[in-house]
Amino acid sequence: MQVIGGEWLMQHKSRAIAILGGMGPEASVYMYKLLIERAVSHFGAKNNDDFPEIVLYSVPVPDFISNDKSKKKALNMLIEKVKQLNKLNIANLSIACNTAHVLLNELQNNTIIPFISMIKEVTDRVENEGITKVGILGTPSTIKSELYQKALSKKGIESVIPSDGQIKILELVIRNVIAGKILRTDAKKLIHIANFLRKMGAEGIILGCTELPLVFPKKYSLPVYNSVEILSLELLRRYYQTN
Repeated sequence: MQVIGGEWLMQHKSRAIAILGGMGPEASVYMYKLLIERAVSHFGAKNNDDFPEIVLYSVPVPDFISNDKSKKKALNMLIEKVKQLNKLNIANLSIACNTAHVLLNELQNNTIIPFISMIKEVTDRVENEGITKVGILGTPSTIKSELYQKALSKKGIESVIPSDGQIKILELVIRNVIAGKILRTDAKKLIHIANFLRKMGAEGIILGCTELPLVFPKKYSLPVYNSVEILSLELLRRYYQTN
């Protein structure tokens, strides 16, 4: 199926959006769905040929949500997939996972196709909306690696992060979503942590894990920055600009 897809894309005039997914699968499905929905709502897609070409490469890498033990193996697997995607007519690459952005520079070194960073797009949005202090929800690895904190600091934006105990709760919620469990009790746990960040002065909340928008309530008292939606909109903007 991959070879057939590659031949078709190479013959087609437009260039596709490519997503490295599978980290986890539920989040990848959500991102694909958002790309289709936003193509309609933001870019006026009506007919089949109005929608973007999308290559979703779901890669079953071992997770490194809470430690680095599997990171090297995951990196090697993803490098191999990036090299395969180099053979296709791709406009932009993306990763449907915040945590995996710790590997972004090494993956970019293996392709001339530009990666669109979820971290950059989210922090740009926060900056553009005038937020000066923002709370971050994410995996233990994302928070400990300071992916968002460093990017925000360069823009003069202060970060507020959960306590160690709350980070452990976040991991459990995220693992539930990966396993296909969307629980009301988990939504309440997220609200409790978000409320803690608000009391610490957060003016907005970054959902810095692609699983979290699937369980975080749609309405909240502060601006909520959905990393999946923000990345999806930027990928669509670039796609429709160049095709």
